[in-house]
Amino acid sequence: MLQNLPWYGYVILAIAVISYAYKYFKTAKEGYDEADLKKVKFKTSETGTLTGEQLFAIALYTPLAEWWGADTNTLTFLDPKSANRYLKGWYIDTREGYWDLTEYFMKDGRRWYYDFIYKMINTQPEENWEKGMKDYFGNNERAFNYLKVLKSNKVRNELKQNGLITFDDEMDSGIAGYDAAILVGQARKAYTTNIITEEEALKVIKFARELALNHFSSWEEFGKSFIIGFAFDQQHRERSYREEVYHLYKQVSENPESPWNTLSWPNS
Repeated sequence: MLQNLPWYGYVILAIAVISYAYKYFKTAKEGYDEADLKKVKFKTSETGTLTGEQLFAIALYTPLAEWWGADTNTLTFLDPKSANRYLKGWYIDTREGYWDLTEYFMKDGRRWYYDFIYKMINTQPEENWEKGMKDYFGNNERAFNYLKVLKSNKVRNELKQNGLITFDDEMDSGIAGYDAAILVGQARKAYTTNIITEEEALKVIKFARELALNHFSSWEEFGKSFIIGFAFDQQHRERSYREEVYHLYKQVSENPESPWNTLSWPNS
């Protein structure tokens, strides 16, 4: 077949091959596919009936809700099929599975790992780390993976490169904001798929609201904690995904129509 190509056909074929190879090796070198940088929409539904406190709690999840394209003023989240796809990815598409993980995020969450490991790295000599980790976490594989993440400074450097933090000590913010956001997002999806009732979902987002208020005094403080936690917990995902959320987070922080700028942070 190729033998019958005219001379210019070989030229076109060669250009196509070189173009593909360049794109392939460029992607491999960078380590991720090109991110799909979306523009925020802050969609609302005419059927939204949430109270002010509930809207505030829903807003904790805004950067990730924007990634999904969900409404900002409803307890429901997209549609049952989309919500269930997420829940399956977290292995919480059953009532038992959902409550097991939710109770974990309420009690400990990812902050249980971050707080101990971050403090240990900054206060203990490295030769003590392994013993300290085993004494505290046992043989918890996730904990040692998180140690690698923080030890490498990947989170800090990635956030700096994207203009999301400026100073090293901003990492002191912790990640309670991320845990609060995850509680909200998972409650919305579990309610949408009828795994939990409306009353149960509202109790979870109320807890998430209190968690955020107990740790932060502004959307800026909360947002910093959210994005640090996201970067910390999602290092196993494609970098393109993280870049997409970073891009949305910037818009959520800065856009005057964002819930983070239209809803006031409560005084208490």
